[in-house]
Amino acid sequence: MKFNLPQKIEYVIDTLISNGHSAYIVGGCVRDLLCGKEPHDYDITTSATPDETQSLFEKTIATGIKHGTITVIIDDEQIEVTTFRTESTYNDNRHPESVNFVRNVSDDLSRRDFTVNAMCYNNREGLIDLFGGQEDIKNKTLKAVGDAKTRFCEDALRILRLFRFAATIEFTIEKYTFDAAIECAPLLKNISAERIFTELKKAACGNNVSVISPLLDTNALLDFSLENTDLTVLQKLQNKEDLRVFALLYLTSTNLQNTLNTLKCSNAFKDYCTKLSYLIKNEIKTDKTSIKKALCITDYEIVCDYFEYLKSILKLDITSHKSLLKEIINSNEPYKISHLDITGNDIISLGFNGKQVGEKLQFLLDKTIENPKLNNHKKLLDLICN
Repeated sequence: MKFNLPQKIEYVIDTLISNGHSAYIVGGCVRDLLCGKEPHDYDITTSATPDETQSLFEKTIATGIKHGTITVIIDDEQIEVTTFRTESTYNDNRHPESVNFVRNVSDDLSRRDFTVNAMCYNNREGLIDLFGGQEDIKNKTLKAVGDAKTRFCEDALRILRLFRFAATIEFTIEKYTFDAAIECAPLLKNISAERIFTELKKAACGNNVSVISPLLDTNALLDFSLENTDLTVLQKLQNKEDLRVFALLYLTSTNLQNTLNTLKCSNAFKDYCTKLSYLIKNEIKTDKTSIKKALCITDYEIVCDYFEYLKSILKLDITSHKSLLKEIINSNEPYKISHLDITGNDIISLGFNGKQVGEKLQFLLDKTIENPKLNNHKKLLDLICN
């Protein structure tokens, strides 16, 4: 078995090896290659210490030197190189008390989460698979390295990663690993909201997102107001990240705003969710005026996502909605104040000021939303003056 690795990855590995160190690509990139997929990125593991790695390359960044990670920069491309390591006991179900650098790759692989992620490879030695990861890929099975309960107690985030992988690479979880994950699920309370949201986002974009339902059944995510519901409908949504993540949270959340706040979502994503949920709750009528008013309070992308939600989740016919939206956009029909053929300065020149200016602009927008032919400078002035 031989993989064609990117030239820069080969260069980093060959440089380390030619200087007396062991070096391999490791983890998810090896899994992806064995699955016939192009990896998004490549991680390199090596027997070289961080100092030794830095000494071999002209440009490096000590991105995670405490944990043995050095970022090597080759022609502006960043490549993470991490020293083989073992980890001490975990005192918070997430972070090891200490990290020990080692020279044996088998020690490094034995600390990893799942067998499919515990393989490494270089073109000189081929694949190193100590825990049956290749066979598990063949059988499409997710299995913990060593004792599953121990792995999850060390780092509870692995529980979410397990279900995220099941959702995205569509593998079945081995029974003992599944049982241990469900038993250890309460430990997720020790994981930061940001980390939990990252894994939920990735799971939401998987083709088998409903696989996370047993985890929701444990109530381990109740602190985020999340509970189980039928998630199979999510798999019919277009693979747009924001829409799929919104749908996951909207369907499972008992209080969407609380969920968004507790998960520490960005203000932009909160705004997106708030606007989209408003459209869903208020059900836009199938007429141009209603659609333009929806465009006014949200925007084009959110209205499109709303229509997709109607079609995929609520199973409604959106043919008329899409046709009317297309007419509005193609005809440049106004639906925002900025589309009006008049400005606030024009209103001020008529003797209005302060709050009156905004009120007059909103009045004109309401009129032109109902009748786009009124969006003419003279006609708009006449509407105000008469």
